[in-house]
Amino acid sequence: MIKKITFFLLILCSSLLFAEDYITNAETDPEHSNLNFEGSLKFYYDLKKPNLVKKAYLQAEIDGMTKTFDSTATDSGFLSIDNSLTLSGEELFDMIKEIRSLEDSDDKSVADGSYTIRIRIELDTSSNKNNDEENDDDDETNDDDDDNDNSFVPEYAEKTLKVTFDNKPPKAPAAVEIEGGNQQMLIRVTPPSTEDGKSKEKIGVYHAKVTGVFKSDDAETQTTLEYDSKVNSDKYDQVWEFTVKGKDGYEFINNDEGSSSRAYTVEVVAEDIAGNSDETASTSVEASAVTTYGFWSNYKSQGGKDDGGFCFVATAGFGSYFHPSVELLREFRDSVLANFELGKKFIAAYYKYGSYPAEIIKDSPILRAASRTILMPLVVSAWFFTTVLGRIFMISWLISFAFFALKSGRKALLAIFFVLLLTVPFQDLSAKGRGIHGEASFTNLLYYPQIDGEINGTPFKDVAGSQLRWLPSLTFGLAIPTDYIRISFIGGIGYTRFKGRAMRSDGTKSKDRTTMHFIPLKAELKLRPVYNFPLYPYIAGGIDYYPWWVRDGGSTTENGGTFGLHGTIGIMLSLNWMDPSSSKKMKENGVVNSCLFVGYKFEKINDFWRDKSFDLSNKMKNNFEFGLVFEF
Repeated sequence: MIKKITFFLLILCSSLLFAEDYITNAETDPEHSNLNFEGSLKFYYDLKKPNLVKKAYLQAEIDGMTKTFDSTATDSGFLSIDNSLTLSGEELFDMIKEIRSLEDSDDKSVADGSYTIRIRIELDTSSNKNNDEENDDDDETNDDDDDNDNSFVPEYAEKTLKVTFDNKPPKAPAAVEIEGGNQQMLIRVTPPSTEDGKSKEKIGVYHAKVTGVFKSDDAETQTTLEYDSKVNSDKYDQVWEFTVKGKDGYEFINNDEGSSSRAYTVEVVAEDIAGNSDETASTSVEASAVTTYGFWSNYKSQGGKDDGGFCFVATAGFGSYFHPSVELLREFRDSVLANFELGKKFIAAYYKYGSYPAEIIKDSPILRAASRTILMPLVVSAWFFTTVLGRIFMISWLISFAFFALKSGRKALLAIFFVLLLTVPFQDLSAKGRGIHGEASFTNLLYYPQIDGEINGTPFKDVAGSQLRWLPSLTFGLAIPTDYIRISFIGGIGYTRFKGRAMRSDGTKSKDRTTMHFIPLKAELKLRPVYNFPLYPYIAGGIDYYPWWVRDGGSTTENGGTFGLHGTIGIMLSLNWMDPSSSKKMKENGVVNSCLFVGYKFEKINDFWRDKSFDLSNKMKNNFEFGLVFEF
């Protein structure tokens, strides 16, 4: 009997110590746990054994008394995670008023303070009786049997959290500073001080009203625009910055002349994290929007000649009717497609239906970029068929392939082979000899465009600085191995961007953000020897196309694309030789060789030496690329 009493005493003590373990991950939403009379808080909690929970509710500890919020009780539907109970500010206030015998008053701040709120669950203890009976049997049969599950379930479990009840609105912001941008303004707000002046109020939202003359439908209208800026949780009591732009059909008017009639009155009100604000406690300043120069406008202001622009199939996809890509497509249409009956039908269908998709995508940067990518194979094909340099490349590739692929005694079939190569699909080649193999790679290089090299000035450097950017790219292609050389036809795509601050007319930097994005595309021929040695020298060359676009203040201001050429010489190190066991497993999955590589790259990306074009060639003197390639 003494042993039994001792056992239950131990179980009771441990249940009191570990009752909270039935509730885990208790937290409030919002996390700051502040609320006012009109607000509410959600209490989220997880349960280790939801099947044992009979009821859950919230309690408050106020002046040494514990009270239960009846409206928060939950009697069923418990889950292992994301259970919740809701406490409203009105409920908390009514309980405080009842306990403290407060008189009815409009001033709810009399109940302000920090309170302990408890999440409490009642548990099913019926299993304790069953354990008790089993323990009686154990005492009679085997007192030394420790294998029985005698876990004791407490009557309840609970978790406590601190909640701040706050009904006093903050004072006016301590300071509001405004910097004018291009049809926008950057607002910098210092939060007000607390009542004791020793710290800053925790502000959750700033409300701004901007009053002045705005542009709407080519007319000027006097109106007021309202903005709300939510403060990040780590900046509640710190200086907060946010940008206001045109909205609801209204646009800011730049005031480069400093005219008082073009100035805006900006009024800012603070709302604390509990949700309190006072519209009369505001800070007002006057400010103006001013013209700034981002990547594109700064480039044009210093004499840049590239005219940008894209358009779909001559207008929407590449922007300008006179864009080099469009000129290539027109030349391909007239000199190649128009000579075949099928080509004539294609041209007729295009002019009949092409205007419909053009209308859909011409105003969407995303759809324009997608259409350019889709059209790129056609543009590259047009370049091969319509330019002298393209024809030289195509003939050189064909001759190189024939030289290495044809064995002695078959030279008489050279002319026939050329015809077949142009007319027979790749899948037909796969049935002959070695078939078609493939490869894919991940390539890296450091990049900085030579945009400033074409004009007397440094517009790109002024905005972007001189720091190099990482340009990663993926390549993929088909390969035709022979006894002596592996010939690969490769396509690739990359991405990088340059961020900066737009320039003011006086040459200083503003707070306006401007970004220039690049998506380098390439098509190339790559040759490397075939032999049993882990080092492979390689040579590659081909055509490039760099779509680019400039975004100022969250909108696209200009976009375009630039053609170019490149050549690479390098060396590859086979990883199969370094780790034969891993290479064997990769071969089972189709990867016959994996290599690290490094190459020196020559390039000229300026629309084939066109005067009115960006020069997007890499400015680095040592233009090395490196990465990992998989051959299969």
